[in-house]
Amino acid sequence: ILCHIDKDGHALCGQEFCPLHRAIVTEQASEAPMLIYAQTRSGRRVPVEVTVSPLRDAGGRVVGGVELFRDVSEAVDEMRRARVIQDNALRCPLPEDPRIELRIRQIPRDLVGGDFHRVEHLKGSLYAVMAADVAGHGVSAALYAMQLRALWEDLRPELHRPDRVFTAMNRRVRAIAPEEGYFATAVYAVIDAAEGLVTYARAGHPPPLLLRAAGRVEELPYGQAALGMIEDQVYESFSAVFTPGDVLLMYTDGAVEVNDREGRELGVDGLRQLVARFSGTGRSPDLGRIEEAILTYSGGIHLADDLTLISARRR
Repeated sequence: ILCHIDKDGHALCGQEFCPLHRAIVTEQASEAPMLIYAQTRSGRRVPVEVTVSPLRDAGGRVVGGVELFRDVSEAVDEMRRARVIQDNALRCPLPEDPRIELRIRQIPRDLVGGDFHRVEHLKGSLYAVMAADVAGHGVSAALYAMQLRALWEDLRPELHRPDRVFTAMNRRVRAIAPEEGYFATAVYAVIDAAEGLVTYARAGHPPPLLLRAAGRVEELPYGQAALGMIEDQVYESFSAVFTPGDVLLMYTDGAVEVNDREGRELGVDGLRQLVARFSGTGRSPDLGRIEEAILTYSGGIHLADDLTLISARRR
């Protein structure tokens, strides 16, 4: 009746994302309130905090669930404005090119998040793709992510060289708040859609996955320290062949640092299996179904971290 949606527009009623459904199937209560939007009789959306808990009978068997709502319209308004600013800063109009297909899916844990991404056409057949994850959550992480956005613009003349971009970013990130110990993991790739080459640098970030047209899934293995960790770090670029039908998948640690109810982490190997399940030969993976599968694996009410998924398929 209320037609709930979450902050990212997911329809909750009757779906795997429904907090009450998650409480019943996982047999656990929410650890913290979750922000959703309920629909009033007039059709207007109202932000409410929701807490959920399974309902048990005398024998301890789950027979239903309890869901509590609290109107948070006033508190959410300023955060909503911050979300609009962040969304505008991170917006990437995906280029149309018969040689390459690019897709993005980003889900912050809170209204604003600490994941950063860019997908841009540089020149000719060159495309820049970056995914980064700032330490922490919420407003402080979001402010830090906006610093990465500013650095991206400052370093635009160097964007064709991942090694130079990360070496310069590292110095600047280190200078922002060294006493607070802030850092960011990141991976940055320049894709040549004509020559079939991926040139990349990796800074403390989970390895990108390369889904070969033949069906196997490989990791791009080489990497160095996270941005802001070592003051004078000099980064290197590495490369991989990118043949027609291959798909490059970049992601943040919200896709792999996920534990099931027994405490087993999904990890990179688990993500590889999900990607293989939701990808056809020579087709881009279904990022929405991968997100849902990660939530199902977690055994939780909702994802505990920001999540970013970026795919690039060479046609």
